[in-house]
Amino acid sequence: MTLRQQFSLLTGLLVVILLSGSLLLTVSNGRDYFQQQLNARAYDAATSLALSMSQVAADDQVQLSRLIDVLFDRGFFAGIELEPVSGDRLYRRSREALASRPAPAWFMKAVTFDLTPAEADVTRGWQRLGTVRVISHPDFAYRDLWSMVRGELVWYGWVLVAALVLLQILLGWLFRPLARVEQQALAICEKDWQVQDNIPRARELRRMVLAMNKMVTKLQSIFSEQSAMTEQLRSESFSDPVTGLLNRRGFDERLDHILRREEEHSGVLMLLQLQDLAAVNQQQGRQAVDELLNMLGGELQLMLKDYPSGFCGRRSGSDFALYLPCADRRQAEELQQQVHSQLLTSVLSQRQGLTFHMGAVFLQDMRDDPAQALSCADAALRQAQRHPESSAMMYAGQDGHQEWTAGEWRRLLQEALAADALQLQFLPVISNRSGRILQFEVFSRLQWQGEVLSAARFWPMVEQHQLAARYDASIVAKVVRMLVQNPPQAEVRYCINISPASVLDEDFHLRLQGLFSECPELAAHIALEVPEPALAGVEPALARLALKLRELNVALGIDQVGTGSMAFAYLQRLPLDYIRIDGSFNRGLHSAQDRRFFIRSMVQIAHNLDLQVLGEGVEEQDDVAALKHTGVDGMSGYFFTRPLVSLNEAHQWRASSE
Repeated sequence: MTLRQQFSLLTGLLVVILLSGSLLLTVSNGRDYFQQQLNARAYDAATSLALSMSQVAADDQVQLSRLIDVLFDRGFFAGIELEPVSGDRLYRRSREALASRPAPAWFMKAVTFDLTPAEADVTRGWQRLGTVRVISHPDFAYRDLWSMVRGELVWYGWVLVAALVLLQILLGWLFRPLARVEQQALAICEKDWQVQDNIPRARELRRMVLAMNKMVTKLQSIFSEQSAMTEQLRSESFSDPVTGLLNRRGFDERLDHILRREEEHSGVLMLLQLQDLAAVNQQQGRQAVDELLNMLGGELQLMLKDYPSGFCGRRSGSDFALYLPCADRRQAEELQQQVHSQLLTSVLSQRQGLTFHMGAVFLQDMRDDPAQALSCADAALRQAQRHPESSAMMYAGQDGHQEWTAGEWRRLLQEALAADALQLQFLPVISNRSGRILQFEVFSRLQWQGEVLSAARFWPMVEQHQLAARYDASIVAKVVRMLVQNPPQAEVRYCINISPASVLDEDFHLRLQGLFSECPELAAHIALEVPEPALAGVEPALARLALKLRELNVALGIDQVGTGSMAFAYLQRLPLDYIRIDGSFNRGLHSAQDRRFFIRSMVQIAHNLDLQVLGEGVEEQDDVAALKHTGVDGMSGYFFTRPLVSLNEAHQWRASSE
């Protein structure tokens, strides 16, 4: 029972007790009044009748009977009796004075009148002729008393209803601060730090609201301190303080994760070197050089906004590295020329007096050696440095990769989309505590003309030709169709990575709503996730999409956590269900204490916000053990299994593993 109900019950009971007491007092006073009136009426009637009989001869029975009948026929008396000194007694008795019952039987039984017979002597002169006894009939008293009580009950009923209504209004006003405190507490659970501005005047409620506001402020401060500490740790360990880009270690670990994992990759690695930076430092000073490097870092980060999976870093004083996903060598050459032209016309223009050279290597294979890739890019850089002016060269030692023009890629992708040529694979995410499967990561492959293209190869062209929303919607629809044919296991979600372009596409939102509205029972088994590097440009749209997904019971997560440039405060702003730590932090985790501390900090922040933390890309037993000790909720990687090619195989693997 709620406090409001208890207040209402107690107040209603108090009002009923007061009204009942007042009613009993009214009945008691009414009973006494009517009893007095009945006895007085009987006495007056007896006196009047005795006086009339004094004028009649004692032996005139007829006249005496008439006098009694005249008085008795009025109906106000229950009995009239004449007891003469000598002779027969004359009397009249009546059981009912009214044709209908004057009051309910229980009322007449509960309320009784103590009626006293009124007596008067019949005399003539000094001679006593007899005695007259008169008793009033109570029916009229019961009728009037019951009518009065019934009126009182109606009035008291209205008073009770009015009192309860006014009480509810008063309690609603008094409990309004409590309702706001409840909303404030629920908002904290939803990672929304609300502070109440409307402080109640009541002392107790005022103290409660002020204490709640203080707690919210403190929690927000603790979360901000944790986020700032974790952000500082990431910055000190993996970022260059001058440019804001990845440092040598951060870049090499990201590149190593992409090239060494047993999954096909496709991208271009570019090395950029500034010439005579030391001379500029001597001529213009260190501050001017730092400003130039900071501008260069900002320009490179601006380029990455169109490539969420790309990353760049400063490897040494004048050396920079950039990795961008691409479909084939032709696109790699276009990207290199685009980056070179943009730098040449902006921060590294000839007016700056600096010459720079770029060397690039196209990487597309199941597994590459990072050292060899850097060596090839460096060879292309040395070839570019033979030119006195700023120039860019592509490493020419690769061949054998099939290449298409941009038009051919577009036609291929559109035809594949129309033919529903997408294939799906499923990678299980294992619970750290129970060992059961929490999720299946969904990977897409494109089968075309006998060749299977990985997402690393065709997805850059999907985004370039603005087909991402259609492809994402097609993947989600395909997963739902497969789940209709193969009912999902309880509490297992299928996680689909969607692109930033899809998040910004309102038509994509409508497609999702329509799809999940048709299959609401499957929506709880779907999770959508967005890469962290893309959040900066899509957070408002993602927040709108998240609200729609929450209504449909679709989970939302963030992938590649730790690789973006945004502060971790977005974990508080967005209604998320889980985060996935990028595999570059998990590879070699057992030998990297600072990365273990970083992941533990992320786990603490996420768990304080009721978010699951998952790790991906684990391939070694030592890394699995180290990742378990950080407190993550689940993990995935080729250590457990390679991607499974069908839902049936996934369900069989789940059954065998559990």
